[in-house]
Amino acid sequence: MIIMKFGGSSIKDVPAMKRVADIVERHLSQKPLVVLSALGGVTDQLIEAHRLAVAQKFEQADNIFNRLKDRHKEMIDGLIPGGPLYDEINHYLEAEFQRLHVFLNASKAIKVESPEIYNSVIGLGELLSTHIFDCYFRSKNLPSICVDIRPVMKIDFDRGEIKPLIEEIEHQAKIHLAHYMNRGDLVVTQGFLATTVRGAPATLGRNGSDYTASLLGAALKVKEIQIWSDVDGILSADPTIIKDARPLPFMTFEEACELAYFGARVLHPATIQPALAHGIPVRVLNSLYPDEKGTLIIPDFQETDNNTIKSIAYKENIILVTIESSKLLLSPKLIEEIFEILTRHGKKVYAVNKSATKLSVTIQNNGDSLEFVEDLKIFGKVKIEPHKVIVSVVGERMKGNPELTWKIIKMLHESGIKLELISQFANQISMMFIIDESDIERTVKLIHSEFINSSLFVKR
Repeated sequence: MIIMKFGGSSIKDVPAMKRVADIVERHLSQKPLVVLSALGGVTDQLIEAHRLAVAQKFEQADNIFNRLKDRHKEMIDGLIPGGPLYDEINHYLEAEFQRLHVFLNASKAIKVESPEIYNSVIGLGELLSTHIFDCYFRSKNLPSICVDIRPVMKIDFDRGEIKPLIEEIEHQAKIHLAHYMNRGDLVVTQGFLATTVRGAPATLGRNGSDYTASLLGAALKVKEIQIWSDVDGILSADPTIIKDARPLPFMTFEEACELAYFGARVLHPATIQPALAHGIPVRVLNSLYPDEKGTLIIPDFQETDNNTIKSIAYKENIILVTIESSKLLLSPKLIEEIFEILTRHGKKVYAVNKSATKLSVTIQNNGDSLEFVEDLKIFGKVKIEPHKVIVSVVGERMKGNPELTWKIIKMLHESGIKLELISQFANQISMMFIIDESDIERTVKLIHSEFINSSLFVKR
């Protein structure tokens, strides 16, 4: 049994969905469970339609509604020949878009955002893509069934953070999914969608289909979790900066977690954790080149190559907040109070540095107000520095290698790049530091050129 998750770019149009169906067909002997995202770009359009409806911009919302309906109708017409299956999926399409119309009208009427309506609207894309794929697969005379993931994917919230209910997901997965897989049917289901313990519609957050795949893989104890997208695996760097960035054949769970957390765009940051807990390998693959090996993420470090540094990731839109107060010298409890304020304002802290009288933290600039700054001023002087980037240089061989850290610092310093909040511990597989946004391209190019040996990468 394996999990095969396909992102929106992999099923964005008729040729892409046909290609994915061919890939799945080749893996039928492995009893795959297929997890699909919405068609590429659809979730963004649904979010915008909902925003416009709440803002009373009816014509613009209706325009998006019609474009979405036409796009999915074109998918059906291009994939499924006339007959009972075509009638089935066309009827489903009409019913779901009628439901969307009701939700948008409700948003127009109440003029405020309802979490339940919002989650119902933005989850439509996955329901449509999975039902279209299922009907197309059955039109090829292949066994398939589309199962609604919402009764399975039960979640709660802890201080605003999504908390999957692992035991309940495992129990529901056995009830709703395992039976079909054991008898040889292809199960197609939705990523991203979930339900709260109170039965309200919910999601796992943007790009949460990876997380769905990993949670289901752990619940069903599968042999492997495959994440299919339109890139060749996990790369040595951002390909928009490093044009010849190459896929890494192997990574450890810890390396992949570091990269995902600090901005690598291939995996959802939470994806690795459920797989790690059960020792399930995760393979990252390219649906455009299905015969390539991609990147295999494995539990433990193996001597696969001599690279000290595997990859470079970075997270943009970071604000560096520094609180200066003599009270920090005498009251460690002050730090706890500072973090309580940041948590209350929904600010996620990525890095921390403390001296005798200063505490610096990095938080994501998510476009919200800076009201939290006023609350922090009760402790002392507060300095805000926007337009920062967190850079993480990752590799298992970095453990206990202070010489490499100093080489990176020296090289960047000599290039006129100012580093802040430098962090690396003796047994840590990464080095993290803060730079200005204007220096990110130069920084990545310097480190990649100097420390990553591209000749060892997989080449097509």
